[in-house]
Amino acid sequence: MLNRIAWIGLGAVLALAPLSAFAQTSQSAPAASSASTIPNRATVRPGTHRTRAQHRNTLNRQRARATAEHARQLRAAPNK
Repeated sequence: MLNRIAWIGLGAVLALAPLSAFAQTSQSAPAASSASTIPNRATVRPGTHRTRAQHRNTLNRQRARATAEHARQLRAAPNK
């Protein structure tokens, strides 16, 4: 049993070993221009509480409107 586990572990190490070589490739490619790059989420200043609250309120309002419209359609008499 232990011998089989050891072989499985050795096989996994050999199978995953080439994957680490991809991470070590050279970064000699030229950097993209700053105008066409998408800003990194970690470097962008987070929105204020007010901005997030307004966005959340807008989403909730849209969801409530869609739910009410759906309920109205369910209550409406079928067209004959």
